[in-house]
Amino acid sequence: MDSIGFYSLEAFGGATFQTYLELGEDPWDYLRRLQKATPNTPIQALVRGQNLVGQHNYADDAVELFVRHAARSGVDFFRFFDPLNDLRNMEVAIAAAKAAKKHVQGALCYAVSPAHSLDLWCSLAKGLADLGCDEVVIKDTSGLLSPQATWELVTGLIETAKLPVVVHSHCSSGMAPMAYMAAIEAGASVVDTAMSPLASGASQPATESVVAALAGGDYDTGLDLERLVEIKDDLERLKERHLHEVSALADRVDSDILRYQMPAAMIHEIHTELGKHGALDRMKDALAEVPRVRRELGYPPLVAPLRHMVAIQAVYNVIGGDRYDTVTQELKDYLQGLYGTPPQPADSELRRQVLGREEPITVRPADLLEPEVAAAKADLKKQGFATGDDALLSYLLFPALATRLFKGEVKPTRASSDGERAAQPEKKEEPAGEAPAPEPEPEPAAAAQTAEFEVEVEGEVFKVRVTGAGTIQVAGGGGGAAPAAAPKKPAQGAVVAPMQGLIVKLPVKVGDDVKLGDVVAVLEAMKMQNDIVSTSPGKVVEIYVKEGEVVKPNQPILAVA
Repeated sequence: MDSIGFYSLEAFGGATFQTYLELGEDPWDYLRRLQKATPNTPIQALVRGQNLVGQHNYADDAVELFVRHAARSGVDFFRFFDPLNDLRNMEVAIAAAKAAKKHVQGALCYAVSPAHSLDLWCSLAKGLADLGCDEVVIKDTSGLLSPQATWELVTGLIETAKLPVVVHSHCSSGMAPMAYMAAIEAGASVVDTAMSPLASGASQPATESVVAALAGGDYDTGLDLERLVEIKDDLERLKERHLHEVSALADRVDSDILRYQMPAAMIHEIHTELGKHGALDRMKDALAEVPRVRRELGYPPLVAPLRHMVAIQAVYNVIGGDRYDTVTQELKDYLQGLYGTPPQPADSELRRQVLGREEPITVRPADLLEPEVAAAKADLKKQGFATGDDALLSYLLFPALATRLFKGEVKPTRASSDGERAAQPEKKEEPAGEAPAPEPEPEPAAAAQTAEFEVEVEGEVFKVRVTGAGTIQVAGGGGGAAPAAAPKKPAQGAVVAPMQGLIVKLPVKVGDDVKLGDVVAVLEAMKMQNDIVSTSPGKVVEIYVKEGEVVKPNQPILAVA
């Protein structure tokens, strides 16, 4: 691939960082090895602005360190975006990449809604140009770009921003190849593609198809189709070893994407989550709920991590009692303004229901964050771990996964740093003509747990109901967290897990005094972090779980007496 002449290879950031940690490998080591293998082609990183590659905003010092270290480790092109297109969340990252003298792309998360107009897109593109970006990217993760909309958008952005325009779209709705042709004819400089074995469906149009379609004309890429076929053959063999990881739902064209205006990955997430609750018959209800939730939240683009938040909320709203009876901490943070400013204000009644008397912030969210790097470094040193930038950044972004990597609790499943392959489990051959043995039926999901208690605030009594729902899928073998122990019978005064998930933080220890409503644990489920609070005042007398442990619904976390 390095010898073909590609403009760049997007190969770092996004989900790759977390995936390598889950596989028990160092993502920074991977990046440096990749740089050595591709001396002729720029490596491109996808970075969510102030979110970096995590799920929430990080302090400015962490953002600057991440960009600086990625630039040193092999990233040549940085593609920055913000899930809400709030340019304030991109300023620090863009400045850090420019300081490192790297090529910077500012990406706009494409969305279709009453809040998104051509004037808005042009205004945002002008803002990216003012921040010093070298290119503007139209990032269409849902595959909603039609040829006509693409022509108008590319033309408008080039005229307004005076910068080259890059188009990135997904084939899940079937429109991406047509949108690409319209983009090229309108003046786009670059289009993102994927090699054909990994193209189409929820991925990009096939590289070979785009090269062949443009060959011999005014937009000939100059790339050698025969050499691309050699790469395609290698990737076909690679894909055959991973067919069990390919989602049938995400690997096809789905007209529901046009109907509900959401990416294929989000439809898959909703299907999976409903299946774990034994509620697949509510799929249409959940899909219809997504546009309603999105409208009430001010039409956020459906990109990570916001798409997870909206998907989970839609599921909660259809399988629970009243709508928004159960909300995640992420939804609260969003309504508080901690993710940034949505395209239009969120529904005021919903905000009042979730936040009460609190008003959303108006400052840049990261302005509220204290520096993080020094504290994380001290924490690593205290635990006896290395404190170099590799370890420090991995720990800052994914503390539980990084700690397991440092302790060697997860064995690498892919290529080791010396290029050799780790041992793979043998695949048992099925007798000819016989169907594979059926997979065991999943256990039925536990019913959501509800607790009610009264909280007195400044003399006023509020009745609070806390409801839990949701599950987390944990990879088996060495690729995931340790399996959860069988749930214990809740002890008197025990705080229990409202849902299955990963304990990412235990901010209390035995002997600590806690008040009613104090956060005693943080549980992650479906990439959402949920605060678990004490339902009674007292002293922590016993802690039953550890950080990084997976718990089941109703499993005791700690006891307060």
